[in-house]
Formats: sequence, structure tokens, C-alpha cells
Amino acid sequence: MSTRWTLVLRANASSPEGKAALSDLCAAYYQPVFVFLRRMGFEADTARDHAHSFFAHLLQRGFPGPDPDRGRFRSYLLGAVKYFVGDLLDRARREKRGGGMEHEVIVQSLDGSPALMIGDPAAIPPPVLFDREWAVTVMNRAVAALATEHQGDRAAQFEALRPWLMGDAAAPHAQTAQVLGMNEGAVKVAVHRMRKRFRELLRQEIAHTLTDRADVEDELRCVPSASVRDGVLRGRAG
Repeated sequence: MSTRWTLVLRANASSPEGKAALSDLCAAYYQPVFVFLRRMGFEADTARDHAHSFFAHLLQRGFPGPDPDRGRFRSYLLGAVKYFVGDLLDRARREKRGGGMEHEVIVQSLDGSPALMIGDPAAIPPPVLFDREWAVTVMNRAVAALATEHQGDRAAQFEALRPWLMGDAAAPHAQTAQVLGMNEGAVKVAVHRMRKRFRELLRQEIAHTLTDRADVEDELRCVPSASVRDGVLRGRAG
């Protein structure tokens, strides 16, 4: 079975099937691009505008053909948005300098030392932040798929057991069992099954962004740490 990203590359995003697959991927992974743009210094509204322009360009342009280096949509998307931002900054610099107008050469004084630029040690580098938001998005989509499977009579049970998905439940099994009218053993079994299904859905979601399903386990290593899990449990990215 072809993944969404495989369909995009095989169809060169030109067939209805390829365009639909690319559109789905762009809609699903808007948030990492938006957060990357914010981290690059753009105001929220400007970042949204740029994100829309970026994805519109991506959807219109398509791809020149399959490339082994494009095995992962995450890597391709990060490279594409870096290029997009570089182009934005180049255009802004040209406009600031007067575009194509001739202007006098200003000789900078050699007196004194250059200003010392000290980066914020707490700031997360944009590519690292992109990967973090990507991981949150992947996990949120898996949680949403799991919630869809637990609609109707199973919705209350899902909400009660959801905190155990990442292993960070606030309430003991016995307390949850009392709320759900189940015995403690049944709650533990339900938690085990829900976690197993969540892992399956997470792998499925990741697989759609790869050309080779054998890379799923390796890509899972990009889904890190408690801070990401906390984002998922709060039901939001970032």
C-alpha cells in the first residue's frame, strides 16, 4: 500500500491522487511550519500569511520527480521552508536597500570593535523547534484518530483513560475504575489495549510521511520527551 508521500513523489503531485495526497499532508503539518516562521521572528499574523503562501506555492509547484533524498516528508518540508524564509529575507534586504536603485557606497568606520552578539541560551534553534512541533502534530493526530474510534458509548471511557496514553496519569487505576464503574483489573487491561492501539495509529500516521515503511521506527525517534507528551495531553501543539 502506497503512503501519501509516495503518492506525491510518484505522481509528481500532478494527478488528482497526488494532489489530494499533498493537500492532506500540507493541511496536517501546517503547525510546524507556522511555529518555525514565528521562531524566525515573524509576528503571528505575518507568519500565518507566509505559511499560507508557502503551502500554496508548494501545492502549485509540485515536484520535479522522485528523489531518494526526499524519503521523508518532514525533512523535505523543513528544507523547503528554510529556503522559503531565506528568499523572504533576501527580498526584504533588497527592498530595504532601495531595490534596483543606485546608491552611494558608505565606508564603515574602522574605529572601535564590532558589536557583540549574544544569543539567548534558552532559545530553541528553529530546526529543533520544527521537529518538536512535528512530533506534537504526529502524536495529536494519532490521539485524534483514537478518539474517533471511541465515539458514542466509549467516549467517556476514552477521556478517563486518555492520561495513561503517555504513562503520566494523574489518578490511580482504582479511582478511575470507580468513576467508570469498572474493577481495577479491567481498567488496567483497557489502558494496555488503548496504549497498544495508540502506538499502531502513531506508526500509521508516521508511515504516511515516508516512502519506505521500514523507516518508521527510526522516524519515531523524532517523537521525544515529556514536553511533547504534555502538549498532546493538553490537546494542543506547542
